[in-house]
Amino acid sequence: MADILAFNLTQAKVHSYRQFKRPDLSTKLKLLGVEVASFGDFFADRDGPKFMPARAAKKVEQSSQDAVKTLTDGPPPSPVKALTYKDPFQAVYKKYLFTLDGKYLLGGMMIGDTRDYVKLVPMVKNQKMLDVPPSQFILGASKGDDEGGDDLDDDTQICSCHNVTKGDVLSVVKDGTCKSIGDVKSCTKAGTGCGGCMPLVTSIFTKQMQAMGNEVKNHICPHFNYSRADLYNIISVKKLKTLPEVMKEAGNDPDSLGCEACKPSIGSIFSSLYNRHIMDKPVHGLQDTNDRYLGNIQRNGTYSVIPRVSGGEITPDKLIVIGNVAKKYGLYTKITGGQRIDMFGAKKQDLIAIWTELVAGGLESGHAYAKSLRTVKSCVGTTWCRYGIGDSVGMAVRLEERYKSIRSPHKMKGGVSGCVRECAEAQNKE
Repeated sequence: MADILAFNLTQAKVHSYRQFKRPDLSTKLKLLGVEVASFGDFFADRDGPKFMPARAAKKVEQSSQDAVKTLTDGPPPSPVKALTYKDPFQAVYKKYLFTLDGKYLLGGMMIGDTRDYVKLVPMVKNQKMLDVPPSQFILGASKGDDEGGDDLDDDTQICSCHNVTKGDVLSVVKDGTCKSIGDVKSCTKAGTGCGGCMPLVTSIFTKQMQAMGNEVKNHICPHFNYSRADLYNIISVKKLKTLPEVMKEAGNDPDSLGCEACKPSIGSIFSSLYNRHIMDKPVHGLQDTNDRYLGNIQRNGTYSVIPRVSGGEITPDKLIVIGNVAKKYGLYTKITGGQRIDMFGAKKQDLIAIWTELVAGGLESGHAYAKSLRTVKSCVGTTWCRYGIGDSVGMAVRLEERYKSIRSPHKMKGGVSGCVRECAEAQNKE
């Protein structure tokens, strides 16, 4: 819609006007750690189809006329068939809506697994006739973790954050501009937003590089000929604890000081293996900017500061401290989705003073930037709610205080709940 409006406002004098055909309400997002998506006419089975391909519309009209001739009462048959899939073990639900003959995909919704979203959206937009049976859309969803991309057209959007198409990625790889995933991200901005498209971008890049006869490397950076996983195993087995030791044992140059790609990764591995404080001098310089300054750097160069509010429980005195700090340093405050208060606009030179006042008031960093358990949200439970059946706040506070600051070198399965589960299992083994 925005593209058509911009074109008509700027190019209509030279070219003919473009028409807006139909709205696209397709979207993919993550709700409380769960992948969800909807595309096309996702309520066509409930409300009736709003848009039908010309061929399918003719068939529906003909079948309705035939139904009227043979049946004198009752509504005409539904022009839509739903194909549903539900996996209670993996918490996955999918519903795809097709025309009666199964030749056109009208829309659908996904919960728990949205890997096919990028492939299905253009099929609905282009009203492309399907060359595979509808059942293959469900059965094909369990073919490993490879996102694929061979069956996508070059004009298919693979990164909705920055409107990057498959053709954009292929062009920079074919002309030799980009020879690594990092180069692709720099040139096209694909994967630099939410990051959800990176598996597909990586797959497209890898297959194109292989088709050109080029070697595909998954090295963490030019200083190492190892991936992040390989580097983690080397550090773990050899008990390496400083950057010079890692460079000597696994680096290409023993005297190298590393770069902004490998240093934070090595620092994260150290924190995961040895649980050392990130402010310790041997590892302090390896951390990301957010870790070093205990604040999230924002788009204008300022920082956001988030004190910990375990389980969303906070005293009036601590609220007053946060309010005084925000007022003193001119910070914008917002309640986060994790039941905490985020203070935006902090200047780098004020961070020490801000944290000094917050710590003096009994607050600490909320680790809103680490690969760790950050928050445990809760309702008021039996403390106040007349329908409560448990001490929700107490449980949330105990969980958050128990597992705060425990960092992971990888993305833990199951989000926060998975982190708690893995930590609890490890504790039980001990």
